Amino acid sequence: MPNHVTNKVRAPAHVLKSLINESGKIDFNTILPFRGAFPWDSISGRAETAAEAITAQPLHDHPLIAGLERRNRTEADVLQLSEECFEQFIQMLRNKRSSGHFHSLDFARDAWGTKWNAYDQVIELDAGEFSFDTAWSCPIPVLTELSKLHPDDEIVVRYADEDLGSNCGTVHFKAGEVVSSEVAGRWNEMSDEQRKHWTAWARDLKGWQEDEEDAE
Repeated sequence: MPNHVTNKVRAPAHVLKSLINESGKIDFNTILPFRGAFPWDSISGRAETAAEAITAQPLHDHPLIAGLERRNRTEADVLQLSEECFEQFIQMLRNKRSSGHFHSLDFARDAWGTKWNAYDQVIELDAGEFSFDTAWSCPIPVLTELSKLHPDDEIVVRYADEDLGSNCGTVHFKAGEVVSSEVAGRWNEMSDEQRKHWTAWARDLKGWQEDEEDAE
């Protein structure tokens, strides 16, 4: 399972409204929509492997993972797919040709910088703030695009990974650009003082209590 990242976004209400869909939910598709179609609730790994093989997708940068991908693609047999998997395979090819992505999850990774759309949402338009979780990362590409739509307004996001002390910080956007940021460094490159600072900062953002082990 991916790490859950809490994001708190501050901006004028009219800016935040651009991220709300017709159902009243925060939805990244409102400004960065997936242009393909994928009507299934789950993704067939066998169908995706076959689609990757036939479209000659690049292998992973890590040699071990690349070796596994190469073997799986070599063994892929479209004729052995179930009816549903075969239909997914065909749709993935259609999507790749029309939109550049096999399916919505593939799109989300590239376009949003997250695994899924926003969840665990709290919408406070009067206060000019959103709070929501994302998988893996803060949706920087989404907020950059939102900033392009409202170039005169500042957008500020504070985010914190559940792995407290890393993958957290504050980013300011204006006119589609990151104008300033203060974010945690890599855990193994930070001093003990920096680790303590960012761990406390992330815990406060998430609203978590300090446990006994942390207090020692």
